[in-house]
Amino acid sequence: MHILIVRFSSMGDVVLQTATVNWLRSLYGASLRLSFVTSKEFVSLLERHPGINHVFSFDRRGGDKWSDLIKKIDGLEEEHPIDLIIDMHATMRSFRLKMNFWTTPALTVDKRRWERFLLTKFKGAFFKRLISEKVFGLEPQVERIINDFQDMFHDHHGVRATKDYVHGPHGEMTSLGLLEEYKIEGEYLVLAPSASFSPKRWPVKNFVELAKKLLEISSYKIVILAGADDNFCEAFNGISSDRLLNLQGKTSLKESMSILSRAKICIGNDSGMNHIAEAHGVSCLTLFGPTDPRFGFAPHGCSSRYLSKELWCKPCSTTGSKPCFRDKLYCMEEITVSEVVKAYESMGVQA
Repeated sequence: MHILIVRFSSMGDVVLQTATVNWLRSLYGASLRLSFVTSKEFVSLLERHPGINHVFSFDRRGGDKWSDLIKKIDGLEEEHPIDLIIDMHATMRSFRLKMNFWTTPALTVDKRRWERFLLTKFKGAFFKRLISEKVFGLEPQVERIINDFQDMFHDHHGVRATKDYVHGPHGEMTSLGLLEEYKIEGEYLVLAPSASFSPKRWPVKNFVELAKKLLEISSYKIVILAGADDNFCEAFNGISSDRLLNLQGKTSLKESMSILSRAKICIGNDSGMNHIAEAHGVSCLTLFGPTDPRFGFAPHGCSSRYLSKELWCKPCSTTGSKPCFRDKLYCMEEITVSEVVKAYESMGVQA
């Protein structure tokens, strides 16, 4: 059997789809041929995954032609005909791709858009308690997708079988391939203070204070990971310690993945960095602001934790991109450094 999975973006969402890859591998083993279509910037996430045979890239911003992507897939299909397309994106782009292969059976993920819309419109804590948790897909997205599809594959042990298949130390269901080691002497924690949208970022001053506290209460080094444009991370340069390593803008995605894979823990916002860490079996502490764990993107490892405040105005959007209408971002600023430290200590990684 040859299955083509489609998920163009974003970074965290692409990583989360590896749970479905692992589930399919647990069903079909080596007899399955699995291809994946994604945006060019996320190819490095998947190209070393042991369960994926081929990764197709598409660089829309770089001027790639849609026809070229279709020709690449056609070329592979001549040798290995595609038996099924699984659309994990459910957008016009993925619909267009399915139309190019309209004779091939396809499954499309239910992204719970209606449920997320309801939760965003009716924010009150009372309403959240009144309606069953299952309505809002409180279970992790990685389990939800498998649960949605497993009957179609005549499988009734999808989640359990996937966890057994991965054999991870923290109950994670996602996985990524190992990369060359990025050499950092000694054991370390990772702080990931960035996020795709600024409202999703815990204040950098809090991250700086947290770094100072972690340097006091543990013997670990602290590594800062962020992108080239995340100049707010210069605030960490005010910490005078040889145990703090600020790598903001200094690592490629592959190098960041390698660093995350060897960390003791990753503390960050609701972003792709935490999903990458969990996919390497690293426990995460995720800080949720304007988004809501009920959307299904809470960490899924048994040793991972998250912090999220119940506020009448939250969630304000499904992606966290909407600017706050108040003069203070309460959903983020009410998460205190002491709460994060306490949650960190509860994870049993102190040294």
